[in-house]
Amino acid sequence: MAVERATSWAARTLGPGGQTLLLTVLIAAAGLAAFTSLPSGSLLPSPVGWPGLVVLFAVLLATEMRQVHIEVRRHAHSFSLTSAPLAVGLLYCSPDVLVAVRLTAAAVAFALQRMRPTKVAFNLAGYFLDVCLLVLLAHLLSGPAPVLDGLLALVVYAAMTICEIVAACLVLLVIRIHTGPLSAADLAEALITSAVFVVVCAAGALSAALLLERGVLGWALLALLGSLAFASYRMQAAARRRQASMEVVKAFVELGAQTAAESGDLGQVLLGKMRQVVRGERAAILLPVDEADGGGWAVQNRVQEDGTEPVAHRIGRRAQDAVLAEAALTTTPRLIRRNSPDRADAAFLAGHDLREAMVCPIDLGERRGIVIVADRLGETSTFSKHDLALLETLTGHLAVALRSAWLLEKLRHDATHDPLTGLANLAGLRARAEELAGSVEKEDDDDGGGAPATATAVLAITLERAGEVNTVLGHHAGEELLVRVARRLEHTLPEATIARVGGEEFAVLLTPPTDQPPLVHALAAASLLEQVVAEPVQLTSATVSTSAGIGVAVAEPGEGLGDVLRRADTARTAAPPGSRGPVAYTASMDEGRAERVGLLADLHRALEDEELALHYQPKLDLAFGLVTSVESLVRWDHPRLGRLSPDTFVPLAESTALIEPFTHHLLGKALHQARRWQDQGIDLSVAVNLSARNVVDPELPEKVAAALAVAGVPASRLTLEMTESSMVEDPRRTIEVLERLAAIGVTISLDDFGTGYSSLSYLQRLPVRELKIDRSFVRGLEATHSPENVAVSAALIRSITALKDALGLRVVAEGVEDHHVLEQLRDLGVDLIQGYVISRPMPADHLDSSMFRWHTTDNTSQTNPRSVGTA
Repeated sequence: MAVERATSWAARTLGPGGQTLLLTVLIAAAGLAAFTSLPSGSLLPSPVGWPGLVVLFAVLLATEMRQVHIEVRRHAHSFSLTSAPLAVGLLYCSPDVLVAVRLTAAAVAFALQRMRPTKVAFNLAGYFLDVCLLVLLAHLLSGPAPVLDGLLALVVYAAMTICEIVAACLVLLVIRIHTGPLSAADLAEALITSAVFVVVCAAGALSAALLLERGVLGWALLALLGSLAFASYRMQAAARRRQASMEVVKAFVELGAQTAAESGDLGQVLLGKMRQVVRGERAAILLPVDEADGGGWAVQNRVQEDGTEPVAHRIGRRAQDAVLAEAALTTTPRLIRRNSPDRADAAFLAGHDLREAMVCPIDLGERRGIVIVADRLGETSTFSKHDLALLETLTGHLAVALRSAWLLEKLRHDATHDPLTGLANLAGLRARAEELAGSVEKEDDDDGGGAPATATAVLAITLERAGEVNTVLGHHAGEELLVRVARRLEHTLPEATIARVGGEEFAVLLTPPTDQPPLVHALAAASLLEQVVAEPVQLTSATVSTSAGIGVAVAEPGEGLGDVLRRADTARTAAPPGSRGPVAYTASMDEGRAERVGLLADLHRALEDEELALHYQPKLDLAFGLVTSVESLVRWDHPRLGRLSPDTFVPLAESTALIEPFTHHLLGKALHQARRWQDQGIDLSVAVNLSARNVVDPELPEKVAAALAVAGVPASRLTLEMTESSMVEDPRRTIEVLERLAAIGVTISLDDFGTGYSSLSYLQRLPVRELKIDRSFVRGLEATHSPENVAVSAALIRSITALKDALGLRVVAEGVEDHHVLEQLRDLGVDLIQGYVISRPMPADHLDSSMFRWHTTDNTSQTNPRSVGTA
């Protein structure tokens, strides 16, 4: 109890350094007490002379410099072959001379090793006590003997064993003072190794003594055996190092693969393993910093022996850190020591409070960095060339592992992120939704099935008028707009997950707070985003304005992201034209959706099975009184639903990619019918309607030219009708496509003229040759309307026909149902009419050919005896 109280008091009062100093003083005092009791003579006769003492000193110094260290935590227990020459000295030297030679050899070795003063003092005190105890025990158990016999050999072995155990216990005591209680494994490792070395050293010492008794021959044999033993030891040690190095590299590579598979911090894990392998106290990976950012070296990873990971900092901005820059430019590692003749090395170590360091360049692809491992653990050994070579090998494997991991990480990032904006893509949004769903399930489990977690909400956003920016300012400006809008979305809702899921389409994944209904929170967030997007965007080349259409949907229990996103997108597209504000999804928006999807599949099949038919409605040329052209109108007799109106299935085709094959299928049918009429001598042009998606297709002119060539119909016999609204989405591209169509001889007709937003502004730019007055104006001329309404309709039509002479156009009026309106239109300057007064749309073989204009074989026109619309 008294010892424990004293130990506790010393620990609280003196600290580790003070306790070590006190222990050193006590050991020295014990050694001094033993020294005063030493006998005067050696154990065996024939004491060693000066030559023998010089040899003993040299051997002690050499073995002291070449110790074997068993390292326990940050300290090391040293074992060396010094016990063997010390035992020989015990037999042949007087005690005081042996003590002097032993301590002198140790002091010289410690000076050469640059050991710290406190450690020198402790070791010298321990050696002093060790030698004195060894001499006392040997003389006490045996005393001087005439020859080396078995009894004396046992005495020497016993004395060496006792002294070695005492020395090991003193070292373990110091280790305990500095690091705390030791485990049984630590104690066993130190004590068992001590016992093994005692056996080896005692056997070597006694063998040497026997050989020395034989005179010159014995000395020669001893020298020979010693040289052979030393050579064998070196060879075996080298083989062990190579084997150990191979095992270390194998374990290092396997650790890297395992860490990468587990998505751990590969650099940190491998750097820590590297530090352990070369027994360094600390290690770091340094990467260069651009001069624009201040230069120097940034710490990428850093580990220390005690397991801490200091906050990354920057080094390399001091003058002495030029050592790092030089090391990075080389291809070989460097060992930096304080006794280096290069002053820069010493300055570097002193500047960073290091004893020594190994520096190895590392090639990480785009950047070339440095791996630095500093301060060999234990302070009794320094880094060797073997450590440097091992560090170089491990650094190479570390570089390969890091490059592979970074490449894999980049591939993973690219797979879930949009390359233009850096936002998540659809895959990344889906992964985030699954992550949120998993966390919600865990919370539910933790809560024991209590209150349900807050549902997630999805916003589907379409950036409007982005196509116009592409058309007017170019695609680079369009991409810049998308990037700037993406940054606005992120800044406005930093807690949300924002993704780009299409060209101008974004999606936002929200987790509303528990104290607010999800739909209310989502609508508020959508309104905020709408306001932010509507603010002018300053691009490099111009300032542009845009807006956003936003649909909102809240996830139902167990519903996946795809379903919620679809409902949000349905809400966005369900907004009435011209409306503003976000739209929340309601179940009524999906009414008839399944039927529309089924009808779209039937339309695919109808194209393949030739179920679509064309009916033709004649256009009467009022100047000739003859039908000179027809408009082709699609009809579909559905096998199950019967005759379907074009208004039912044409918008379905226009909303999908089906519109392309749909249009070109009908174009081909119309042109082949025109060819049959041509072969019959009937001089007719045929009109085909185009959708908005058709007129922005840059390949449309080539496709039309190919269809004309296949049918054998001149381009002048084809009219392509488009509405004014089809130009609004991308007017620049539309104009370009139409100009190329006009260049091959196709007539462009502007349908429903007068109902658009910018008809007059585009007339001068569009290669239009025909205007079709909307039927709402024509019906205003009917007798059932008041004279005032008739007068207004007539004035509107007259203003349209006034353009034809100035712009070189012809004017067509559709929806004409009686002769009275026909005559008014003739008087108003209309060129052609179309409507029930002439004929309903009907199959080609049902049309009255007597209405058509015929032509002769020399292509000169002749009128049929019968005229239409003059009676």
